[in-house]
Amino acid sequence: MISSFRIKPYNIYFNDRREKLMNTFKANQNDDNQSLFKFLKKNYKTTPLSVIYKWLRKGDIKINGKRIKDKDYLIKANDEIIVYDNNKPVLRDDFKKITNYDIDVIYEDSNLLIVKKPYNLEVHSPVKTSMDDIVKNYLFDTKQYNPSEENSYVISHIHRLDKLTSGLIMYAKNKQTHDIMVEAIQDKEKIEKYYRCRIDVPVTESLIAKGWIKYDPVIQKSVFSEEFKSDYKEATTIFNVVSLDVTNEQTELEVQILTGRKHQIRATLEYYGASIINDSRYSGTIINNEKMIFLFANKLVFNGFEGNLENLNGKIIEIEPTW
Repeated sequence: MISSFRIKPYNIYFNDRREKLMNTFKANQNDDNQSLFKFLKKNYKTTPLSVIYKWLRKGDIKINGKRIKDKDYLIKANDEIIVYDNNKPVLRDDFKKITNYDIDVIYEDSNLLIVKKPYNLEVHSPVKTSMDDIVKNYLFDTKQYNPSEENSYVISHIHRLDKLTSGLIMYAKNKQTHDIMVEAIQDKEKIEKYYRCRIDVPVTESLIAKGWIKYDPVIQKSVFSEEFKSDYKEATTIFNVVSLDVTNEQTELEVQILTGRKHQIRATLEYYGASIINDSRYSGTIINNEKMIFLFANKLVFNGFEGNLENLNGKIIEIEPTW
């Protein structure tokens, strides 16, 4: 059961001198080192940018008692930010309290949470219960996240998995970690991501698939090509054989993606005539009625982190696929 849990992260006062509403914010660690303009845009999402620029020109914003007109002013934790205007801030997190949920926590420290996402569950959804909703509720219930104390940061995934894919997915508990991890996930030497999949053809040799890929929203599929195409993006995937089932003519592969393109593994395997089992969108053989495909994010390897995330170096988070 889901109920709306709407919390106003600001205080509102009437100011007799200006006859305007006065909205007050208290910056925390997740607001630290963020520009004033970005902070305002996040909290006033429905307010036209022209109005925000007007506030800055007229000196309608005070930080720690001083009028600030510089949009690039960097906010620090514990700053008091006052906006003199009738526009109301917009709730950053329309938090939905869930009374019953299951979560499979694989790894956790003070900055990072890694969970196993089930099959047939969206990572994010504005309508249905999602992995994001479940994680936020877990952190709320364990007193690690409180939307009422946040001005601009909302707990969010660092990367995505397709709805029909299961496996490891990472969440940052604070903005600093989120920013570092989002950048690091593009650096394949810092975060290595591995998958397991089953295909409906027997394979005995490894493959490094280098080519180009493009997502077509009309057919809702990605298309892979070994030939260069100007409007395609480069894609590289490594496939290694884990096991071969000769009787059923199926192969289990370990997959490492060196570029993070939408449906990269699925489209590449279809191109080579080795579609993932149950992946009907990409020509896979259907062997059951479950809402899942035989693709599982099973391993994460961390290296090269500094500071608060140095503890991750050398860690290998690995779980066996659940088909």
